[in-house]
Amino acid sequence: MAAVAVAAMLLLSGCSGATVGGAVNGAVKEATGGDVSLAGELPAGWPKEIPVIDGNLGFGAANTTNGDTGWVVTVATSAADPLADAKKKLEDAGFSSDTSATANVGEAGVAALTNGTWSVVLAGTPEGVLYTVNPAA
Repeated sequence: MAAVAVAAMLLLSGCSGATVGGAVNGAVKEATGGDVSLAGELPAGWPKEIPVIDGNLGFGAANTTNGDTGWVVTVATSAADPLADAKKKLEDAGFSSDTSATANVGEAGVAALTNGTWSVVLAGTPEGVLYTVNPAA
């Protein structure tokens, strides 16, 4: 909530987009203790072995709890099937699908994959994909 209040105040005072983005990043980081990216970049520490589909990176965040770091990233794309593209890219990188954790409802879907080191849950719509990454159990 504090991040929203800070962003609103800065917008109303006429600050630039970069200034607002920096203030929001700082407020969210302070509130959550995590790394936040609103500038089209993967968050700090994003595992190199986890490829993302081509598109516009939106929100990204990292958070560490009990020594384990996890990440979330959104990617907007004009691909015909963003979820299938993201899943294939991970499979090509050595990830295996967990078919028991796959579901589709209308145009939206969810898929879970792992490579033994990382677990990735993909939530896809026709507009893009949300990646949720955690250490594999």
